[in-house]
Amino acid sequence: MASIVPRPRWDGTTAFSVRWRDPGTRRQRRLTLRSEQEATSLARHLNDNGQILAHVLPDARPGNPDVPTVADVVQEHIDLLVRPSPGAIGTYQRILDLHIRESIGTIPVDEFGYRDTMQWLKHLSAKGAAPKSMHNMHGLLSAAMNTALLLGYVSRNPCRGVTLPTIERADDDAMFLTHEEFSLLLEGIDEHYRTFIQFLVMTGTRFGEATAMRVIDIDLRSRPATARVNKAWKRDGHSRYYVGPTKTAAGRRTIGLNPALVELLIPIVAGRPGSDLLFTTTDGGRISHKPFWQHHWVPAIHTAQARGLAKTPRIHDLRHTHASWLIQDGVMSLFAISRRLGHASVQTTEQVYGHLMPQALQDGADATERSIQGIHS
Repeated sequence: MASIVPRPRWDGTTAFSVRWRDPGTRRQRRLTLRSEQEATSLARHLNDNGQILAHVLPDARPGNPDVPTVADVVQEHIDLLVRPSPGAIGTYQRILDLHIRESIGTIPVDEFGYRDTMQWLKHLSAKGAAPKSMHNMHGLLSAAMNTALLLGYVSRNPCRGVTLPTIERADDDAMFLTHEEFSLLLEGIDEHYRTFIQFLVMTGTRFGEATAMRVIDIDLRSRPATARVNKAWKRDGHSRYYVGPTKTAAGRRTIGLNPALVELLIPIVAGRPGSDLLFTTTDGGRISHKPFWQHHWVPAIHTAQARGLAKTPRIHDLRHTHASWLIQDGVMSLFAISRRLGHASVQTTEQVYGHLMPQALQDGADATERSIQGIHS
């Protein structure tokens, strides 16, 4: 006998899945309809015609009972990944559990289409999801649909051709400090962490890279002295920290150290085992971002502002400041700066810092001057 199974949809409506057993193959079939009246009518006609769909709807194509739901496909995609970090797996799993499973996850993947994708994205936007987050969620879903395509569950990826909201670069609000402003900030930093802060601004390393460095990564005998960046702190699926690879392959790099920084590092590395963390808390532990920001960075900012600092920089702005100092010096090429920062491409460096290039600033001023030559006071 054909049966009707109501299926709540993520947008608040209800679909109705008619299910029956094909008398020829003895396999269960299903067909999802958007109204209960249509489902009731189909079930009645199937029962009156020996469960043979072709006698009821000659042109109908019943769903394949072996096709999983959208949530099943995303989970299978995650389980089949070969080289993701534990942290990435945890992120993908949270996206599935929080934003897919209870919304579009119950839809059979062979019934999931472009309209469902767009309504899902509109739903995420209405809930206040940031454009970057929406890109990440859509990226996981689209990758899972590619997996479904390879596994033969679907004939096309319904996520392709979707227009996503524009992402404002995370570095659009990058803040650059002058040498005087940095000096004001440094004065408020606890003495134990001053070399660490100077290391960040003189190397442009990321917080997670610098705090993962070990004594062995510093070579003060080479000419020039160098710091080897080849790891960073990561979080696994349980939000526990571990040392893993850098953000990108380009992040693995060797940075030349200036003499002033070398002088600061000499007492830091002298007589210490190579396996020791280069920078530690006062009790020898790992420098964690949130406690450092709360107990050392914010108080230092307040102290500097009381002395005249008009900005409120983040810790990451030390990296931006390093890049701006290099650019303003005008000696290093944008490519060399990109390599020093560990950017995946020089385009990234140009997008974030290109407007600081001295020649670009001069060219803009010169072009403006030429354009107003015809204006008379």
